[in-house]
Amino acid sequence: MVRGMFDDRPPDTPVRYRTSNVGERIAILPATCKVGTHSLARVGYRAQASEQEGVVRVSCNACNENIDVDHFWSLTLTGAAPARVELDDSPYAGVVPVMVEPRSRS
Repeated sequence: MVRGMFDDRPPDTPVRYRTSNVGERIAILPATCKVGTHSLARVGYRAQASEQEGVVRVSCNACNENIDVDHFWSLTLTGAAPARVELDDSPYAGVVPVMVEPRSRS
């Protein structure tokens, strides 16, 4: 069960995008959980977009199972919907996430 990803915290940062060599718009999401301990590709994740709110929330399955209040990224959407999504930490290297329980990322 995915715990609530809906609260009034501000978004962490905008979604990063790139264009593929065939012209498709691709959303780049962080590859590591917001807490900094899990590879989302390894433990699994759930991405849920809300066009109404203009955000996508990316929840780490491992953090969600451990009932961590900071189990999800909240990223601002811009422009047209992407054709697909990729995971990559590089575009988010300088981002300091908005944490409910402040701590240093692992």
